Amino acid sequence: MSERFFLAASPHDGRAVLEGDEARHLARVLRAKVGDEVTVFDGRGTAWTARVARIDRDAVAVDLLAVAPTRHGFTGTASTLTLAVALPKGDRQKWMVEKLTELGVARLVPLVTARGVAEATAAAQARLERVVIEACKQCGRDTLMEIGPAATIDSLASASPAARRLIALPTAAPLDVAAVRADGAEVIGAIGPEGGFTPEEIAAADRGGFLPVSFGPHILRIETAAVALAAKLV
Repeated sequence: MSERFFLAASPHDGRAVLEGDEARHLARVLRAKVGDEVTVFDGRGTAWTARVARIDRDAVAVDLLAVAPTRHGFTGTASTLTLAVALPKGDRQKWMVEKLTELGVARLVPLVTARGVAEATAAAQARLERVVIEACKQCGRDTLMEIGPAATIDSLASASPAARRLIALPTAAPLDVAAVRADGAEVIGAIGPEGGFTPEEIAAADRGGFLPVSFGPHILRIETAAVALAAKLV
C-alpha cells in the first residue's frame, strides 16, 4: 500500500495513531487490514514506514518500522520563503495552496487588504490546513507549509526585521532573484488582490522597506503571481 498518512499526534514508544479523516480513509476507503504497511509522516520533516497494528472505529494504530528514505536527497523543505497573499476565492484558493505546498513554500499568510475578496476566518484557515496536508501526502513533502494568522502590510513590516521584503506591483522592475537570494535571508513576499493595492498600502510597504517587483509584462491573477514568486525563490 503506497498511500501516505499524516500523524496529527507524535509517535510514542515506536507506535503512532492515525485519527479522524486519516484513519477513516485508511480503514474505510482503502479497507486496510492489520499487517498492511503504509507510510506516515509527522509534518515536521520525518516520515516512517509503518505496519497497521489495530483498527478501531475512528483510529488506526500503526507500529513504526523504520525512518523512510528521503526523496532524491531532500529532507523536507529548507525554504525561507513566506508568502503573504490576498486570498482568491473558491477553487482558485485551493489550487494556489496546493501548488505553493508542492513548490516548498515555508509559510502562507492571508494578507488583509482594502480590496480583498476572501476573509481569513477560523473555518477558512482550517480548510487551508487540510489542503496543505492533502498536498503533502500527494507530493511527498514531509514538512507542512504553515498557515499563519492574517496580517496587514503594516504588521508584516514589523515582523522578522532581518527578512527581505518584496511587494508585487505590475509597474515595478523585474524580480532579480540573484540579488534577493544573495545572502540567504528569509524572504517575505506580498501579493495583493486583483483590484490592486491601494495607494495607502503601497505607501505603507514603502515605509516598511518592501522592494517592488514584477514577474513580466502581463498582469497576473493572484494565484499565478504567488506561484511565479514561489517558483523563482524556493
